[in-house]
Amino acid sequence: MFQVLIVVLIVILVILGGVVWYQHRILKQVQGIIAACQKLMDNKVEEQLKETEQLQLTGDAKQEFDQLRDRYNDKIVPQLKAIRSTGQDLAQAARTTKLLTISAQVNDLRDELAKATTARKEVATSLQQIEQQSKSHQQAIDRIKKNYQKFHQQLNEKNFKYGDSAKKLNEQLDGLEKQYDRFVELTRKGDQDAAQEVLNDLQQGNQKLAAEIKRVPALYKPLVAEFPGQLTELTSGYQTLKKEHYHFVEDDIDQQIERLQAKVKATMEQLNDLQLDVVKQANSDLADQIDHIYAVMQKEIDARPEARHLVEMMGRFTQHAQQQNNELIAELDRLSLSYTLNNNEFERARQLNEQIKTIVKQYNEDHQAIRDQQAVFSRIVDREKANRDRLTDIEEEQNKINDAVAKLQTDEQRARKMLQQYSVRLRTIRRQVEQLNLPGVSQEYMDYFFGVSDEVKKLASELDEYKINMENVTKQLIMVESDLEKLQDKTNDLRDSAELTERLQQYANRFAGNEKVAAAAKKSQELFNQYNYAGSLEAIATALEEAEPGSYKRIEDSYYQEINEQ
Repeated sequence: MFQVLIVVLIVILVILGGVVWYQHRILKQVQGIIAACQKLMDNKVEEQLKETEQLQLTGDAKQEFDQLRDRYNDKIVPQLKAIRSTGQDLAQAARTTKLLTISAQVNDLRDELAKATTARKEVATSLQQIEQQSKSHQQAIDRIKKNYQKFHQQLNEKNFKYGDSAKKLNEQLDGLEKQYDRFVELTRKGDQDAAQEVLNDLQQGNQKLAAEIKRVPALYKPLVAEFPGQLTELTSGYQTLKKEHYHFVEDDIDQQIERLQAKVKATMEQLNDLQLDVVKQANSDLADQIDHIYAVMQKEIDARPEARHLVEMMGRFTQHAQQQNNELIAELDRLSLSYTLNNNEFERARQLNEQIKTIVKQYNEDHQAIRDQQAVFSRIVDREKANRDRLTDIEEEQNKINDAVAKLQTDEQRARKMLQQYSVRLRTIRRQVEQLNLPGVSQEYMDYFFGVSDEVKKLASELDEYKINMENVTKQLIMVESDLEKLQDKTNDLRDSAELTERLQQYANRFAGNEKVAAAAKKSQELFNQYNYAGSLEAIATALEEAEPGSYKRIEDSYYQEINEQ
């Protein structure tokens, strides 16, 4: 029984603890709502209403303000008071047996507070916007007024930087000031929306005027202080240079200057009409065209001494090139009596002569133009420089031709010397063969020998021609040199085969009882008598090598050692 009582007491205590905790939670929520509501009921919005009301608004701004004031006083303030009163009632109920039934009412009250908070914030924000717009307009009034004072001061005190364009700038300023007066009037009346529209137009107009006032001096200065003086200087300089007999690549410079003077005048009219982008491009074009005329005239001034120097130098240069070409042709004529010229030397020399004649003709024209005071010096400089370079190339070509033909006589002497050497070598080879005391030589060898002999005779014949063709002589020299070397190789092979055959046949006598060696010796002798010395050597060498391995190699090495020691 006692244990049951204890359990019951514990349950009761838990329930009571839960009720106390829930009561505390509900009271805390209600008190928070009351505190938030009290904070929303401070005097900040009321102070905003009073400050905004003192702005003496009119029009749409006044209507918006009245709506905001009525919304706050007639809806938001009573709503906040009702929330506060309800919150106080719920706080009392939370201390009674109604505690467990007011949860939904607390949630509803919290939702009402949120709506009131949003509404109050909207009113405060709108009032702040009205006040800020009013202050912005007042600041704009002060700022624009200062700008206009600055514009007037700029156009009056520095009128010399603007010329006649100041008239249209002042007209724009007058128009903006009229818009300004309307803006001030609308702002004074508190018609903020209408004032804002005018202000937008004013700001755009002010920016445009400020930009034009800033840009005009830089555009006006060259038109009044630079271009006219430069064109006057060009006119005077052109007339002076013409008196000094200068001529120019462009023969209408005086007309160009007149057109530029007219363009300066037209550009000034465009500036007075404030066509600033057009004027900017026109000024750039004027500067470029004036610089171009200066460059054309200066080019002739600079070219005059160089042209005279070049013409003087080219007179000597052309004479030297012509004389050198005449000497080259004379030398070709002389050499052509004895030699055939194979590389179009005459044609190349004639072509060079024609080029020299063209250069001389241009030189004479330029020289005469200077004497007649009709020269365009820059053209003379360009042409004579090109001709100077061409003459340099011509002289290089002349030297190449001359060096090539100058070698003909030297090449002839060298060829005759080689002919003598080839004849000696051919006779030496013949004596070598005769000294071998052979029964004869093969027809193939004889044909080759006499073929080389004929080539040597042909070389001698080429050198005995009335007009020697050194190109053919050179080819023949190469052929004879190669064939003589082959003939010497054939002769050496003939000698070696014959000598070795005789030694091997003598050595074969040691094998008189060897039928195979005896048959080979007989066969070798038959081939020897038929002038087939290589076959004869092979026949006896093969048999001896079989009878006594290494014998052929030993005899061969001994033979070549003797040959090398000779």
